[in-house]
Amino acid sequence: MNHQQAHEELAEAVADIRHTSLRVDGNLWSQIGTPDLTTALELMQRTTDPAEYEAIAHRVSEAFIIEPGQLYAHGLDNLSFGTAILSLRLALAHLDATQRV
Repeated sequence: MNHQQAHEELAEAVADIRHTSLRVDGNLWSQIGTPDLTTALELMQRTTDPAEYEAIAHRVSEAFIIEPGQLYAHGLDNLSFGTAILSLRLALAHLDATQRV
């Protein structure tokens, strides 16, 4: 994977997070993340500059504190968000790998 492909993967992951985060049960936020999670997600929703995606994506990833699979017991909408977090983390790992080469 080259650097451009990694950025495209990150943009897709950000779009998925934006979509799935809107359907997370409101009472779960304090259980699944630090207080910064909702703030970071709000910033991600507002950001239109792809150059800012990486920093915001790291912030969201770090603020999400449970294993995504733990959301299985909370329904498909919440699990979808957990899956999107996994995709975001994978995209960040790919981007980090292309920057090391």
